[in-house]
Amino acid sequence: MISIRRYLRRVLLLSVTSITAIAALWSYHDTRDQIDELFDAELAQTARTVVALYFEYRGEADRALSKRGPSLQLAPTIIPDSLTDAPTRVGHPYEKKLAFQIWDAQGRALLGMQLPGVLDSLTAEQGYTHLSDGEHDWRVFTLFDKDRKVWVSAAQRDDVRDELTWQIAIRDLIPPVVGVLLIAVLIPFIIARGFSSQLRISRQITERQPTFLEPIDASRAPEEIRGMVTALNGLFARLAQTLDKERRFTADAAHELRTPLAGIKVHAQNLMEETATDSSHRAVRAIINGVDRMTRVVEQLLTLSRLESGQTVTRQNVDLNRLGQELAREMQPLVLQRALHFEQALPPGLRIHSYENALYVLLRNLLDNAVRYTPAGGEVRLAMARQGQRLHIEVADSGPGIADDDQARVFDRFVRLAGQGTSGSGLGLAIVKALVERLDGEISLAPTSLEAPSGLSVHVYLPLA
Repeated sequence: MISIRRYLRRVLLLSVTSITAIAALWSYHDTRDQIDELFDAELAQTARTVVALYFEYRGEADRALSKRGPSLQLAPTIIPDSLTDAPTRVGHPYEKKLAFQIWDAQGRALLGMQLPGVLDSLTAEQGYTHLSDGEHDWRVFTLFDKDRKVWVSAAQRDDVRDELTWQIAIRDLIPPVVGVLLIAVLIPFIIARGFSSQLRISRQITERQPTFLEPIDASRAPEEIRGMVTALNGLFARLAQTLDKERRFTADAAHELRTPLAGIKVHAQNLMEETATDSSHRAVRAIINGVDRMTRVVEQLLTLSRLESGQTVTRQNVDLNRLGQELAREMQPLVLQRALHFEQALPPGLRIHSYENALYVLLRNLLDNAVRYTPAGGEVRLAMARQGQRLHIEVADSGPGIADDDQARVFDRFVRLAGQGTSGSGLGLAIVKALVERLDGEISLAPTSLEAPSGLSVHVYLPLA
């Protein structure tokens, strides 16, 4: 799944890191260029200073080099390198990384800092060059003094420049690295803060009940998603209008059908009393049965319409034992007609804080389905028990049961499975599911718990409070 927050975190962190790395690389090269220029200038200055000091020491008046004594070669004090390269009382570790030499016009060494492999011979070429002593590279500046007719070279090991460049680069790099780490920590909080309005609106939509189609509060919505919120509010309004029209149509149609159906049943009953033949009685009885089935469909449509209207009802303490007795009395005629064994298993004092009418309709529909689909002489059982903070309701029968592949479909409206000889509307379990959802419960189907070769157990779990 694509996440804008994760994408922004990756892109922003990668961008900041890349820009910082490019800036650090540019800073390193710029620092190295500046250090090279500084040290090159220092080499040139050192060469001129050494010549001037040499002739000052020898005596400036006597310019005949042949009269100025033998060659003087100095040896640096070798101080071992350390982690800090700090100066000591006798010198500095960098002494072995610096060298100079003065030659006369014929290339005879006059004065120098003697280092093996460095400035051993004159290279009669002015300017900056590079040489190697076999272990290190050296930067060399050579100058010819026309007045004094001498050559002078000043040399410096390249690693002096490398070390200084790295030290400056590392010190310059610490603040950006710390900054990148702080940005990496802050980016998720900043993005979360920026997306708080979207998350709030998302939670509003997720936590909504299916029947709650009021508009979303767009007053605090950011400008980027205000159009989407407005479109959603328009969609909710259209859905509410459509569902309201559907509910009104269902309720109006059911109400309009109840009166003519009652009239048809009365006329059919009167007709039965006036007819004497068996065939006429059977025809009239078929009419009455058809009217009863149609009346039941109308009653269920009215019940479903009331459930979907979202009307609020006050919760109350419901005595489940009393409710079970009322259901038993209502189901008794149908139970006796089909010669069924009806059993209830309710512990004494069992109560629930819920909607009594909704519970009654839920249990009546479950028992009505169980009784209708259980063959004559079969068994139906209603059991209730407390399980933790929930009420467990089980309605078991010894009917044909429902195959696993069909269990998800039977909760849809007007779904009746093939091969069932019992008349029905296909609305009973749809009403039960709607009631269970309204009561914040769960419903599931399983094979019957009765000692029967086939059957169905409907399990409903409702919160006790």
